[in-house]
Amino acid sequence: MPIRKHIRLQRFASHVRVGEAGNYMAQHGFQVTAFDITEEMIAEGKRRFGEVSNLTLAVADICDFSFNEYCFDFSFITSQDLHLLPTVDDVAKALSCIHAHLREGGCLVLELQIGSDESAHYPTQTFHPRAPRYQDKKIWKESECRYDGQTKQFHITQEIYVEDAQGVEHFNYSVCLQYFERNALLAVAEKAGFGIVHEFCDRVRTPWQEGDSTWILELIK
Repeated sequence: MPIRKHIRLQRFASHVRVGEAGNYMAQHGFQVTAFDITEEMIAEGKRRFGEVSNLTLAVADICDFSFNEYCFDFSFITSQDLHLLPTVDDVAKALSCIHAHLREGGCLVLELQIGSDESAHYPTQTFHPRAPRYQDKKIWKESECRYDGQTKQFHITQEIYVEDAQGVEHFNYSVCLQYFERNALLAVAEKAGFGIVHEFCDRVRTPWQEGDSTWILELIK
């Protein structure tokens, strides 16, 4: 009997990568559902990956979603995505929704940041895409960041530039990431019904230690 491979990729918020991770998993044989709260992100994802037969892209709210299937094997939230939720209560709602959609023994992986107590300011830097996606335009951004050690909030202010044959256009974009205390997140995960399996500080599965800023949490239902 073939092994059933059905994965939920849990993606949300306006700055996620329009289904790229979902497409990667789908291309490797998994049945994938990826979703985002922003309609424009899903529309762009469908434009790029709409022909991938085993990838479903949907508009949904991480804190209050309901799909027809409730037996997904795996879910993950990568990078800064969970930090877009402003409170621990919102995180608890999101984890409860995910828990309800996983089968018994299903796995959830969270990639998080643990904020320090020290505030910091990061001067403006220019960032260019690693792999340009457009032949007729050039896109880059200038970002300035500020971290508040008391509130555990990471403020990002960006100027996005798009250059084509008609000239250069630009617009502003700002976002606030909320970092949480480790013990608070462990508590809401356990309350949602998850058991803690592993804690890592990177994607090569190095065990997490006190003081590590990157925190990858592996949970099981």
